Amino acid sequence: MPAGGGSQVKAAQLTDDELNRISFTTSAGVHAEPLAEYAVFGLLAGAKTLPRLLKQQRDIHWTDRWEMGLLSQQRILLVGLGGIGRVVAAKLAALGVTVVGTSRSGTPVPGVHEIVHPDDLADAARDVDGIVVSLPGTATTEGLVDAKVLRAAKPGFTFVSIGRGTVIDEPALIDALRDGHVGFAALDVFASEPLAADSPLWTDPKVLISPHTAALNSAEDRLIAGLFAENATRYLDGRPLRNRVDTVEFY
Repeated sequence: MPAGGGSQVKAAQLTDDELNRISFTTSAGVHAEPLAEYAVFGLLAGAKTLPRLLKQQRDIHWTDRWEMGLLSQQRILLVGLGGIGRVVAAKLAALGVTVVGTSRSGTPVPGVHEIVHPDDLADAARDVDGIVVSLPGTATTEGLVDAKVLRAAKPGFTFVSIGRGTVIDEPALIDALRDGHVGFAALDVFASEPLAADSPLWTDPKVLISPHTAALNSAEDRLIAGLFAENATRYLDGRPLRNRVDTVEFY
């Protein structure tokens, strides 16, 4: 099972030798498809001006026509090119999107036009039309997407968060939504969950909130069970395990 914050504390109390005797694995990859679809959904909602459409429908107000965005003409930054980010990249590439992604290794990823190091995240965000964050929550990623990164993107850009809420500087995101620098945000995860009732994110018409549910689908239990069975077989056969957790970063 994925390790939480409490596990990080316990792991820190163990020696390296003790940690090397323990194998942790995760269900990474099981949720990549539904989360990638949610990411595309969020980017499309931003490009097609969903908040304006919903408001006009509620108001029963027929206006003059206006231009909508085309993903095929956009440059999208994927913050994280792990199992989720790679599937997002493939789906966006199929739509003709110019995809930029962050990776510490720099290993080429299909569908990604440009790979940048996370240390250069603010530069990578410059003039992008959308940002998708799919990173896990660790000490290294906490607050990584801050005001500097958000302000580097194009005014009115679309923001999608499907990793862990702690990666985002939430107050900075709220500020960027208030002044319109973020044109639309699809948020499935938050720094603290459940999201507090007094959070301004609830009432911002430019925000779509889902209660950490974008990953759930009817095939989830079967896929997790299959992955567990495969890893059990690998363990008994003395073969490397899939999705083994790094006991330093703990993800």
